[in-house]
Amino acid sequence: MKNFILLAICTLWFSGLSAQNVERYKAYHDKGRTLILKGDYKNAIHNLDTAISIMPYYSAIFQDRGYAQMQLKNYTSAIQDFNHVLDKKPYLDEVRLQRGMALYHLNRLMEAEDDLIQVVNSTPTRIREATIYLDNIQKEKQIITQNLNRSELNKMRIIIENERVNRARHREEIIWGTVVPLAFWTSVFLCW
Repeated sequence: MKNFILLAICTLWFSGLSAQNVERYKAYHDKGRTLILKGDYKNAIHNLDTAISIMPYYSAIFQDRGYAQMQLKNYTSAIQDFNHVLDKKPYLDEVRLQRGMALYHLNRLMEAEDDLIQVVNSTPTRIREATIYLDNIQKEKQIITQNLNRSELNKMRIIIENERVNRARHREEIIWGTVVPLAFWTSVFLCW
């Protein structure tokens, strides 16, 4: 009987600890996402790092941190985060697309092309963004094989990077303009 009571007390105590960890990691993860939407990527990464230290097996945190790393042009770190996610969930084409973009910016064109072709073949909604990068990879291969002017290659890369940043900002504006008000009014309605 004594062992049973001890087991019950330990079970309740450990379940309380894990529930607190879930709440703690969610708070840091949500704060990191909010900071990403605000464009404060460094602080977002700090919050996401804390969430990962609490809940290291939740791949969505790595995906968000990889996105923030990309916005800061830390492509190597972003690729590491995307690899971690794809090891656990290889079917996430959004992550594969982001990894392909990061690989492209590190001039790892063959690997980038492999990821982007996979995205084009499996996800009709992401074809536009992936094909933009695939077209640019083909142009760069032509420039490299023809030994054309390197300054043209650099100009093209700057244009592509600016387009990527503008698309990311547009997505963030859409989220702030629709999702956040919708969540607010839904919570008001549910609390009423």
